[in-house]
Amino acid sequence: MQHNSEHVTITLKTVIYDVDSGEQETQEQSFTGEWTKKGSIDVLKYEEVNEEAGTIQNMIMIRPERVSIKRTGVIQMNQQFQLGQKTENIYQHMHGNIHMETFTESISFTEDAMPRVLDMNYTMKLNEQLERKHQLKLQFSAK
Repeated sequence: MQHNSEHVTITLKTVIYDVDSGEQETQEQSFTGEWTKKGSIDVLKYEEVNEEAGTIQNMIMIRPERVSIKRTGVIQMNQQFQLGQKTENIYQHMHGNIHMETFTESISFTEDAMPRVLDMNYTMKLNEQLERKHQLKLQFSAK
C-alpha cells in the first residue's frame, strides 16, 4: 500500500442556508495540516484553536462516496457523510450535547490536481428541530 504524506495549507468554507428565513451564513477558515494518502483513502489532519474553549484535533477521511470528520479535544464529534443517506451523531462541547441528523446530497472530490478540492452538499437537523442546507468546500495543497 502506498503512503504519501505532506504538509498542506487548508481552506475550509462553509455556507449554511436557513430555508425558513432565507438567511445565509458563510464562514471561511485557513489551517496548516498534514495530508496522507492510504490506498484509496485521503486523510487530512489539522488542529483548530478555539479562543474560548481550547484546541481541537480534526481528522477528515475522504473515500469514494463517503467522508468522515472526527473532532477530538474540547469538542468531540464523529460525523459521517454517506452519499444519498441519512446519518446521525452527537456533537459534544462545553455547553452540552447536540444531536445531529445529516442527509448527504452530493460529494465531489478532485484528487488529480492541486489544490485538491472536496465539495459536499447536505441538509442538517439539530436536536430534531431546525433543518438547514449546508455547503462545505475544503481545498488543500502542498505548503
